[in-house]
Amino acid sequence: MNTTLIKRIVALGEEDEDIRAIILEGSFTADFQVDELSDYDINIFSSNYEKYLIQDGWMARIGEVLLYQKEHLEFYDTFIPTRLVLLRDRERVDFSFWKPELLDDIIRGEKVYASYKNGYQILVDKDQLACQLKPPDGSGFVITFPSCTEFLQTIYDFWFEAYCVARYLSRKDLWFAKRIENSYIKDHLYQMALWHHQANNDWRADPLLHIEGKRFERWASAELIESISKCFSMYEIDGTWKSLFAMLDLFQGLAHQTALELQIEYPEQVERDMLSYLEYLKNR
Repeated sequence: MNTTLIKRIVALGEEDEDIRAIILEGSFTADFQVDELSDYDINIFSSNYEKYLIQDGWMARIGEVLLYQKEHLEFYDTFIPTRLVLLRDRERVDFSFWKPELLDDIIRGEKVYASYKNGYQILVDKDQLACQLKPPDGSGFVITFPSCTEFLQTIYDFWFEAYCVARYLSRKDLWFAKRIENSYIKDHLYQMALWHHQANNDWRADPLLHIEGKRFERWASAELIESISKCFSMYEIDGTWKSLFAMLDLFQGLAHQTALELQIEYPEQVERDMLSYLEYLKNR
């Protein structure tokens, strides 16, 4: 950990009256692999954080800025603004800006912030509020078994996105087909891979699992990785047809086995009809 960087962040919080608390979360505070590319996830709690969004001069108090990105994350029904900052010394700091009321909600258990369950470090706590957080127990981002509705909806969504890929490939609209193939449909494929993995491991908590795919190669079997490798292709129509049908193959296997574990009736007829339609689009 870069202690000089942390001291600058603490100084920012202590010097600015509007900042009431700063909490470090993420890989530096959890049981994850840390290396020179690990970033610092900094939560700033301030009732008047808008000034940090309007102007960016405050970033220079942390270090010399090379580049930064304006983003946001969602927390329940609230949009949390963020500034993802890359410094010239190659450190990266992801700042998120929260109202203190949200920290109070987390403390009282009205809202759950999964990241804090894996680990956190309080850097500034002017109102002795952050110190009331529950200690981390390693149970953040637990992949639990889905409801029947959620499971079936993922299957239907996967097949609909598969149809969209095939539709645009059939029209030779390759850019848009690749856009869907490399985002939406793979989200559903990865979700099913997570459920399949957890179903085979009694749904035990595993800190390596991440809903967006981080650390995938650290928990996935060699067989799964080999199958996944066939689901990516170059910018060409024939290759994309092959990668699409490789995804169909893999998804079917994962979904059928997981449905058995969950004792959910699999929509066999939908699968057969969709496969037939996709073959038609490929050969038209």
